[in-house]
Amino acid sequence: MQLEVLKYFKWLSTIVIIATLVESGLSSTDTQEGSTDGKPSLQITEKIYSNIFVRKREEHKLLVKHLLATEDYSKRYELLKLALKEILKILQEDGDKLRLSMITAESDFPKDTAEVEALARFLENTCFFGELILHLPDISYRILKTLDDWKKLVIESLIYTRSFVSILDQKSLELLGLLEQEIDESKRSDTYVNPYREKAERSSSSQTKPTKKKKPNLKKGPQLSGGPKTEL
Repeated sequence: MQLEVLKYFKWLSTIVIIATLVESGLSSTDTQEGSTDGKPSLQITEKIYSNIFVRKREEHKLLVKHLLATEDYSKRYELLKLALKEILKILQEDGDKLRLSMITAESDFPKDTAEVEALARFLENTCFFGELILHLPDISYRILKTLDDWKKLVIESLIYTRSFVSILDQKSLELLGLLEQEIDESKRSDTYVNPYREKAERSSSSQTKPTKKKKPNLKKGPQLSGGPKTEL
């Protein structure tokens, strides 16, 4: 009983972490990056944010590992459903804000705090979506089948996000390249494979593959010899 309670609270804490990662913009710690006296500074530059972005991406990867380690399928499904729905909501809402503000990779990095936060949430959640889809493809598609127009929104989001080459790290750019091929068949190369799916399948196969039982070595008893043979 105590173990079940602990698992339940661990599940709840994961929900809180997902909601925080998806919806949070720049934290107070992040906004102090450009401050020398520890007080919040609103002057987040492109270079400063690129370092913050890498930290956020590491948090995404840790959460994906946690989801993969969640053995209860129904709980994993609910956690992933929560994450995907919130991410798509953020991409829609912040995408509208960025378009209205005409913020692009070619424009100057925004100085307004709300615009910086909208850009940060958008870039981070596009990559987070990619992590989830690539690492948990089957269950993700099962959830996405129930949502309308997700593919068009995500394709537009990843095209926009990939244009910020001065902010995104190389691994994130590679991830978005895989995501594009994963969800858009017109962009898929003949040699495309989802490396994370193959890795998961190998891991699952090694875990479920039955081990061959060794035959017990039976000691042979003493041979009878020298006795008369009986013919039938």
